[in-house]
Amino acid sequence: MISFVQTVSTLQGLMSRQRTTNETMQLMLRAEQEVATGRHADPFAALGSRSIEALNTRTVYDRTEGQIESNTLLQNRLDLMATTLGNVREAAQDVLTMAITNTDASSADPKFLQETARDAYDTIVSFLNTSYNGKSMFGGVDSDRSPMNSWNQVDGTTGLSPSDVMSGLVGGGLTSGADAAAKLAEIDAIFNGTPSDPATGYEDTFFNGTPLQSGGATNPRLNATIDDNLDISYGVQANDPGFRDMMRGLAMLASTDPAEITDADAYESWVGAAAGALGSGVNAVLASEARTGSMQKLVEDANDRLSAKREILSLHISSLETVDPYEAATRLTSAQTQLQASYAVTARLSELSFLNFMR
Repeated sequence: MISFVQTVSTLQGLMSRQRTTNETMQLMLRAEQEVATGRHADPFAALGSRSIEALNTRTVYDRTEGQIESNTLLQNRLDLMATTLGNVREAAQDVLTMAITNTDASSADPKFLQETARDAYDTIVSFLNTSYNGKSMFGGVDSDRSPMNSWNQVDGTTGLSPSDVMSGLVGGGLTSGADAAAKLAEIDAIFNGTPSDPATGYEDTFFNGTPLQSGGATNPRLNATIDDNLDISYGVQANDPGFRDMMRGLAMLASTDPAEITDADAYESWVGAAAGALGSGVNAVLASEARTGSMQKLVEDANDRLSAKREILSLHISSLETVDPYEAATRLTSAQTQLQASYAVTARLSELSFLNFMR
């Protein structure tokens, strides 16, 4: 009878033990990670068919977290917008109060009214040119540039400044009630977008942002998606009608010194119209503040809902990916024991020598 004896070379035995040791080491490291983190080292392999559920939940979680971050940035922008609108309103209110107390020519003392109006004009322009994260807040969708020109700032397109436009109209002064009425009509046309000279229009020389209309069609406003199927239009523009009224009243008082208007009818028509425009503008800014506050509330409520949703998703992800700590600790102990045994066998084999048997 012939028998065959299969022999294993020393090299093959060493390589086999090395592979076994490496595999045991990987198992131990994986179990060690799971014990430390409390989660599966490879959740998709551990979950099997439920891995798709985990993946989808993770996707929704990431999208929800991204929406919360976006809403937080929008909240910061709206906070700054509300503060700026308050500053604009207060600056205009100071001039309005002074103008109202000087509308009667017989008892008026408008000594510093022109100077106050000029200072307020540039102060308000600086507020309206406020930007957040490099984007102007009151210029509409064209937010890459400052929307307003200061009183003496020459517009790059028309070559005129607001003061140039106004001085060209009232530079000769106001001589009578009829003269004041005619010039008031032209000023209304300038600020409403229908001037005799297009270059003098409000959206051409005073304002540089997005026009309210282009080609007869209304231009889009700034808007944002703050939750699933919930969009808000939060844009406030410095060319909105109320802001035009405010800047018109300031420009009228800044362009001529009321103290030098000698005709009573002209004085009362001019200062009265300026005060009326300022009053309309202040009310419009106040309305914009209120509307911005309502937008802040909508964003805050949306973030509260999204935060609650994120918490629920986090709990669900945890239930899917969390490992049983006792089971992980058991696997870690088993791997450590197996690895120690493998090292012990390897150490004993390394001490074997053919010479030990040649006695």
